[in-house]
Formats: sequence, structure tokens, C-alpha cells
Amino acid sequence: MLMDGLFASLYRRLARRRTLLLIVTLLLWLVSLAAFTRLELEENIAAMLPESGTARSDLRLLERAPFARKIIIDLTAEDAVSTDALIQAADRLAAELPRETFSRVVTGPDGEAGGNLVSAMLGVLPNLFSTADAERLSRELTSPTVRERVNDSYAALLAPEGWALKQILRYDPLNLRQLALEKLRYLRLVPNAQLSDNHFVSSDRRHLLLLAQTPLAVTDSAGAVALEDDFFTAARLVLPDGIKATFLSGHRYTLANATAVKADLWVVLGCSLSAIAAIFAIFLRRRQALWVFLTPVLVLTTAACAVALVYQPVSAITLGFGAVLLGISVDFAIHVYYALRHAVGDPAVALGKVARPLLFGGLTTIGGFAVLLLSDLPGQRQLAVFSVAGIVTALLLSLLVLPHLLPSGAAQIVSAVPRRSERNRGGWLLVTGWLVLLLLCGWQARDIRFNGDLRALSLTPPELRQLETQLAQTWGGLHGQALVFSSGVGAEEALAANDRLFERLQTVLPAVRLVSLAPLLPALTSQAENRQRWNDFWTGEHGQQIVATLQAEAARLGFSAQAFAPFSARLHAAIEPITVDFYRQLGFGEAFDALFFAEKDMLRTLTLLPDSPPVLAALTTIESDSATRLVSPTRFRSEISAAIEDDFLRFISLAAVLIVTLLLLLFRDLRKVVLALVPVVSGLLGMFGVMATLGVEFNLFNIIATILVIGLGVDYGIFMVCREDEKSDLGTGQAVFVSGLTTLAGFGALILGQHPALYSIGVSVLIGISAAIPAALLVVPVLSRRWLK
Repeated sequence: MLMDGLFASLYRRLARRRTLLLIVTLLLWLVSLAAFTRLELEENIAAMLPESGTARSDLRLLERAPFARKIIIDLTAEDAVSTDALIQAADRLAAELPRETFSRVVTGPDGEAGGNLVSAMLGVLPNLFSTADAERLSRELTSPTVRERVNDSYAALLAPEGWALKQILRYDPLNLRQLALEKLRYLRLVPNAQLSDNHFVSSDRRHLLLLAQTPLAVTDSAGAVALEDDFFTAARLVLPDGIKATFLSGHRYTLANATAVKADLWVVLGCSLSAIAAIFAIFLRRRQALWVFLTPVLVLTTAACAVALVYQPVSAITLGFGAVLLGISVDFAIHVYYALRHAVGDPAVALGKVARPLLFGGLTTIGGFAVLLLSDLPGQRQLAVFSVAGIVTALLLSLLVLPHLLPSGAAQIVSAVPRRSERNRGGWLLVTGWLVLLLLCGWQARDIRFNGDLRALSLTPPELRQLETQLAQTWGGLHGQALVFSSGVGAEEALAANDRLFERLQTVLPAVRLVSLAPLLPALTSQAENRQRWNDFWTGEHGQQIVATLQAEAARLGFSAQAFAPFSARLHAAIEPITVDFYRQLGFGEAFDALFFAEKDMLRTLTLLPDSPPVLAALTTIESDSATRLVSPTRFRSEISAAIEDDFLRFISLAAVLIVTLLLLLFRDLRKVVLALVPVVSGLLGMFGVMATLGVEFNLFNIIATILVIGLGVDYGIFMVCREDEKSDLGTGQAVFVSGLTTLAGFGALILGQHPALYSIGVSVLIGISAAIPAALLVVPVLSRRWLK
């Protein structure tokens, strides 16, 4: 055939220039290796998020959650330790932490509000006087209630602490300050925190909370090591017996994952290399066969450089799939090795015969990965370029370079599968059993679940999981809340949108605890409306009756006529609107900065609510306002799950169409196409069925594993059908078996890893290839004898 003759001719021509060929190959590898060492890597999960839809922007907004980038420090005291001692220890720890890693440590509100807080909040109450406040006062301040509160004020003045309350009571004999102070509950970012000596303490006073900032990037694993070392060193130096400290931040997750991956790589690589060495010793045996296993090294560096030419920076996740490429590229080399070992006479002829199935096997694998170019995920598009470039390189090396490094000629090869003459009549029993297993796996595959939770792709050590639980129990939900952003070009527009949001939330979710600036910092127009409402209330009939009742009861109790003159004057005093600066002076700057911030050319306010199904169902009504955006961790995971499921079905369909088309071009016989797809169908149904049975959920990384199973499975099918069709055997059965073993050795070892991503890839490929290999070696020959007579 034309292709056979072409590669036979190329082999003979290159054989005369063998030295030059090897020198050029070596130089190209050195260039690619040099470029590989200079790759700019991006360690960001955003590369694995869809560009369309809201997932990518949702992740960016989720990172604006108040504690997303904070270091949360928890000090725990034994029962014998006093609260004062705990506070003193916290102050010493805050002072001891190095500013290179802990640039700012917050022990409590960033100012001393003290008694000024009450008078300050009372003074701005007209700016905050909402419709609900007016209705409440109308309902509560009846004549009997007014007399009761005046009597309470009189009793308070007679108490030992009365001298300290005198000024407050002159300005507020009706306890209106309670109305103002209650609005501060909407600013409680830490639900269960209480203030003690301007420090955040728990309700049982056994825990104290510190919040810290760091200049270190969350993805900086080396910086995370320094962060942990600095913290625990400072804790050992300054904390007395009976007080322990620990902290939680994204850096600790980064370090835990980096450490786990490094440890896993030693285990996985050690086991896989040992297994591959055993395979080499048993099946290949010659030292020249080492070139087979060196081929993937050049493939990896070349493919990485190809990605760098198209994408900068390169996602570290993409390079993390280098093992996938290594597993495929070594298969091509193994087939060439066995073809040459079985060659009788001219090795060029044997190379020509193996070239056709090798090329079409490579093309179908390229087609499987090429569909990822249509992915909405940048990381998967990078992976497509990476894989296609690597497979092309592997084909060129296997067909043009490797044959000149390997021995040729007939030799006694360990047989991996029975030859045609050795097969018995139990073949159809085998096929029946195979069909039954496929039906069972197909039935189970209906229950496969898609998991879009990015946390499932990372490792959370037991220590951090326990710390998460402890923090949640002690301080309330610091993470995992639904976020609602209200945006505007300027502060007034953003605050006005926030006011509309708060009003709707009070209507649809009146009993739900939320964090919002709206009750404390309304828009200027809302503040003007509130002041007018205040004036209308006190100049109205009910307000005048309240004042009259107050004056009458005060006179009855013997108060002077001017005793509550400051209160009467404040009712009608002109006051200025409030801004963020007012709250900064009271020590709430940290909280306001978390909930009111600039982003590009917009200002945003942030409202926090529980991320629960009832709340999310109610919140769907608020998104009609274009200035409001809901971001929920639960909804985010649902979006990713939907994207995974959609991409999976789309990729499988496109890959199927492309691969079937290529198989039709290769065989021009529908029966042979069906036979070539037997290992693919077996691998996929086996993988889906067993994963569903074991409860293993499908994630972003399993999509890549699926493409790999498709690519390798169709390769096995092509080679076995070509062997059966051409009635010749160039060691095809042994090559399929050995290449399958190397794949299982490389990827199967991943199940020994502790990291969820590595385990996820390993278990998928292990199951899929374990089903594809027996189907190729045992089922395809039996069906071929019946169909290809």
C-alpha cells in the first residue's frame, strides 16, 4: 500500500543519514528542554473554569467574601485561665508575629469607641430612621410606656452608677439609643463574637479571635511554609501554659496540597517506575529497548513548549497531566519495537506495515483530544494543544527516529496472548460474559454523579477539617455564605442599590440573619428621607403626645424643667449626613472595608446571608435589579457541575463522530469499525459503571481520563483489527498487552496517592483501561473470526 511504501522508503533514506538524524533530534530536545525550564506557570484553578456563564466572575466575587483572604487566628484557653490573661496573651502574640508574613493583625475594632459609641449613634439616629423604626416607635411609645421609661431613668439616676448615666439620660430618657445600637447587629461579620476590652471573645470566654493580613499570595506554597513557621514560632515564644493558638487561611490548604502532591509523586513514581522496570525485564529484555521509555521525555518537553507558544502563562494543571501524554507516547514506541523485533528480512517492510495502524491510532487519539479545543475552559484548551503536539511528536519519533535505535529481526518473544491456533471453542462463552458485564455496567452508569465542587479536587487534611469545625462551632459561619453585591458608578448609586436590596430582603426574608450596611449607611437620598421621616414623627400628633407625656411625668417625679432639654433640642436639630468616615472614627473601618469597596470603575456593597436552599429560592426574586448580583457557593458548585456534564456529553459526542469517521476512512468496512470500537465501549462503560457502583463522582479531571480511555481504547482496537484482517502478526498482541500494562503501571499507581485529583485520574484510567485491554485481546479476535470470514 502507498503508506507502507512511503514509510519503508523514509526508513531506508534516513538509515543512510542516521548520525545526522540523531544529532538533529538531540539538538531539538536540548532546545525544548531549555525552553521547558523557562516556562511561566500559573497556579490558578480559574484556568479550569468556564469562560462563558457566570462561574469565572462568581469565583472572583466569592474571593471578596470578608474572610476569604484573611488569616483567622484562634486562641483557646483552659478553664483555669482568665479572660484577662487570654487577652494579654493575644496582644503579645499579635506584637510578636513578623510583619514580613503578617502585615497587619487586628485584635478587635480598630478604635476605642467606648461610651462615645452610644452618644455618637444616638446623634445620627435621624439619618437612620427607617419606616420600620417609625412604626416601631408608634407601636411601643404609648403613654404608659413613656411614663415607665421615665421612671426607669429616675431609678437609674438613684443607683450607684447613676452619676455615669446622667448625661446619657438627659439626651435619651426614652432609651432611643437601643434603636440605634440594634442596627449594629447588621455589622456582625463574626456571629458569635462578643467584645471584651475591645477584643473579640467567644460566648464562653475560652476563645479569642484575631484577624490578620499577609502580603503572601494564597498560591505561594514556599511562602506558606514561612507563614506557618513564623506563626508557630511566635506562639511558642509568647504564649503561656494553658493557652494554645492555631490559624486557618488559604495558604495552609495550598501547603497541604503541595506537600501531598510531592509526597504522592515519590510514592506514585516509585511504584510506577518499579512496575515499568518489571515489565521491561519480563517482556522487552534488551537494553536497546530503553530508547522506548526515553521517547516520552522528548515528547513532554516539546509539547510543553508548544503550549507556551500559544498560551502564556501555562496552567500548572496542564503540565500536571504530563503523565497522560507519557502513557500514550510510550505506546506508539512499544508497537514499533515489537514490529521490528518480529521483522523477517528488511525492517523497512515491517515498519511500513505498522505505520498505517500507528498513524490512524494516533489520529484518532488526536481527534479525541482535539475536541477539547472547543471547551469553554481555558485549561482544557491548553491541554488539547499540549496533547495534540505531544502525540504528533510521539508519532514522528516512533516512526522516523526510534527505528534507527532499535534492533530488528525475529526473536523469541514472551507471548502475552494466545495465538489464533491456540484459541479454544469457549470464545462465544467469553463474548456472552462480556456482553452481560457491559449491560450491568451500562445499567449502573445511569447513576453516575457530576461534582462541581472545586474543594473536592483538593486535599483537606484532618487537622484543617477539624479546625474548620471548631471555628464554625465557636464563632459561627465564617465561610460558605451567600453574597449579594450591589454596584454603582459612584458611592450614591451603589448605596441606593443596597437600600433597595435591603428593603426587598426584609420583605421576602424577614427572619433571616443577614449582614448589611443599609441600616447603618443608607444612600444620601435615603438619609434625607429618614431625616424628614424623623421630623414628621416628632412634629406629628403622636410625637407631640410622647413629648408631653415625658414632660408631665418628669415634673411629677421632681425633675427640673431643663432636665431633658438636650433631648428636646436634639429632636429638631439639623444634622449632617453620615459617611464611611464616621464609622471609621468609631472603630468599624475593618468591617466597612470588607463590605464597601471599589473594583475597577465600580463601587460595590456586599450583603451576606445563609447559603441555604430556602434562602436561595427567595433570593431569585432580587436578581431582576441589574445593579444586584447574587453569588452563592452552592449555586457556583451547581454551575460547575452543569458545565462538566454539558462538556462531557458534548465531548463524547464529538469525539465519537470524529473517531468513527477516521475509522471509516481507515477500514472502509462498518464491521471493522464496530470491532475497533469494542475496547472503547468496554472501557467507557466499565469506567462509568464501576465508578457509579463505588460512588466515585465525576469531576473536571475525569473528563481528561475519559478522553484518554477513548484514545487508548481505539488504538488497541485498530491494532487488533489490523492483525486479524491482514492475517499477519508483528507482535501486535504482545504490543497491546505490554502498552496496556505500562498504562496501568503509570496511571494505576495514582490510586496510591492521597491527593483527590491524582486519585481521581488514577481510578478512572485504571478501571477504563482494565476493561479495554481484555476486550481488545480476547473479545475482538473472537468476533473477528465470525465477522471477517
